[in-house]
Amino acid sequence: MISAADIGSYAPDPERYRPTSWPSWVDELDLSVGEAHVRMALHGLRGEDWLCRDELAATELALRARLLQEQRHRVFACLDTARGAADEAASLVFDWLATRGVAPLRGELDPLAGAAMSLQDDLCVMVRRDGGWHLDAAALCFPSMWSLVEKLGLPTVAVHAPVAHYRDELAARVDTFFDRLRPDTLVWRRNLSLWPCCLLWVPTSAIDEALWDPPAPPGSPRLWLRSERQTLRRLPVSKAILFTIRVQMAPLSILADRPDRAGALAAWLRSPGGESRRQHLGRLLDPDLAWLDHVGRS
Repeated sequence: MISAADIGSYAPDPERYRPTSWPSWVDELDLSVGEAHVRMALHGLRGEDWLCRDELAATELALRARLLQEQRHRVFACLDTARGAADEAASLVFDWLATRGVAPLRGELDPLAGAAMSLQDDLCVMVRRDGGWHLDAAALCFPSMWSLVEKLGLPTVAVHAPVAHYRDELAARVDTFFDRLRPDTLVWRRNLSLWPCCLLWVPTSAIDEALWDPPAPPGSPRLWLRSERQTLRRLPVSKAILFTIRVQMAPLSILADRPDRAGALAAWLRSPGGESRRQHLGRLLDPDLAWLDHVGRS
């Protein structure tokens, strides 16, 4: 069991996540309102755009190196069934870094851990065995309220068990997509959560209230936008799937100058797509939802 104090000791400086200019990733959020609770919402991706590095690289790479050293059993694992695939995934990452003149960080004997220590992205390796796709290796430094220790080796439907409506609406489609994904095809998607604080490493199913930001002044939002830029690609030799996850955060207040996005987010939160966010945040969402409504009408 990990304590709130331990999680808080790895919290980044939130001021580094208050952008001085509009973060482009916010315009990539799919806030369309539809009937489905969950959607794959995949987009094609060029190889040169596979991963991304930004102005937070130094901060996040330092935190990832620290986690890999101090919390190794919680952030890294590789089953024997994924050993070859994990090494293949690491080679692809190192090749991508080399094309951008970025040398991988040294000091790691395991290739997958070394690759994750050189990126702002987490790396999950899915292996086809026993009739399904299983999470058999991962370097997961910035989980969004889930634990690698608890999910390692499980099939996709069990990994996503906490996601509302996943089993009924998406599980079969995801497994079929994995089966059909070709090595020459890269895809990406984004998700969105709203959090009461700025944290990156949260290997628990909930955020202890002791870690929440204090209540915001009247008329100001308290919550943070947290989005995962996820990519999928099939590894050509092992035929495994490499799933990358890049966490990006910004305070909800950045929407003050974007009534279009604020209004769209308010509508999305009230739609089936925002159901799990409403349930998770409860009444904590109410004042910030009212703030979004106000900005959206301006």
